[in-house]
Amino acid sequence: MAIREESFRIGCGRYIQGKGYIARLHNEVARVGTRPLVIGDDTTVAITREKITASLQGAGIDFGIYTHNGTCNHEDAKILAEYAVKEGFDVIVGAGGGVIMDFAKLCAYYAALPVINIPTSSATCASYAPLSVCYTREGRTVGTHHYEYEVDAVIADTEILAAQPANLFLAGVFDALAKYVEIKHRYSEGDESYPMGLDYAYVMAKRSFSLLTEKAAGCLESMAKGEITEEFENVIFTVIAATGVISGIARGSNQTALAHKFYEMTRRLFPETARPYLHGEIVGVGLLLQNHYNGEEEANEYLLGLMKKYHMPCCAADVGVEMTDEVFEDYYARICDSSAIDKNDAAMCERFRKSLTYFWNIQRGENV
Repeated sequence: MAIREESFRIGCGRYIQGKGYIARLHNEVARVGTRPLVIGDDTTVAITREKITASLQGAGIDFGIYTHNGTCNHEDAKILAEYAVKEGFDVIVGAGGGVIMDFAKLCAYYAALPVINIPTSSATCASYAPLSVCYTREGRTVGTHHYEYEVDAVIADTEILAAQPANLFLAGVFDALAKYVEIKHRYSEGDESYPMGLDYAYVMAKRSFSLLTEKAAGCLESMAKGEITEEFENVIFTVIAATGVISGIARGSNQTALAHKFYEMTRRLFPETARPYLHGEIVGVGLLLQNHYNGEEEANEYLLGLMKKYHMPCCAADVGVEMTDEVFEDYYARICDSSAIDKNDAAMCERFRKSLTYFWNIQRGENV
């Protein structure tokens, strides 16, 4: 099993979580620099501007705010990095969802500056993970950029996160659930031949799966009431920090598999029709494919039950995919040419074709 990263980038420099913790931004900035450039999109800047300003201005820290409404792409990141260095900013602060978290890390990389992330949603573990999922400016996936160093700090303000829309919360839950389902793509309990760290990633992913399936519904209820419960705090920690650790401790050893490859290919083949759907929503649909490949087709009855309970997409057509024979073959060829499948292994390719056929037929109601 190939290892992409030599180092175990297990955490971030500092992860702090709690109600109103955005007020501590000035302390985190002071640890790594003196003059931050805050990056967010229109929505997240509106959510955080007042609290960020109060924290930084109250501590006498000069700062700038830059609004970015595009994708996480290399071209815009290089432009903003050049601007940050030219204007004398020495810290990048990302405030937003997954795209902004990844974009802030990419800007910091090109500017050779530290980065602090403030997630306004828990839809992914992007604020924590030492990588950025990158796209073209038009929204097509172009690959993942891995960093040698971890994020310097993450401030998870649960007051902000409790106010996020339910679909963002659920997208994060399903993206985190994917770690356990996908790690079983190549992993079996009791086999000692796996790379160092993957056993721990598996155990953590299994624990996260159990906690999230038990607690997600209760968190939605507390969020609807405007309450921040211990249960909610635990789930947010699991979705952001624990899931980020799982990713880092596996060292890129293909712990993400078919569900994420389905996501990548969907963004690449259908960038416009898939645009409205969240990362975790598309990955969640891909888990139906992954379960079948893992030999656990029976698990899809439970998974589909969760999707329907939470009014989430339940099949490829629900996330903007055109379900034709030609598109089927395109997905098959592209995923066989990815790290998830060995295209030179005829048995593996045939197994994948059977799973993809099953997955395609879910659209027609023929399987589950």
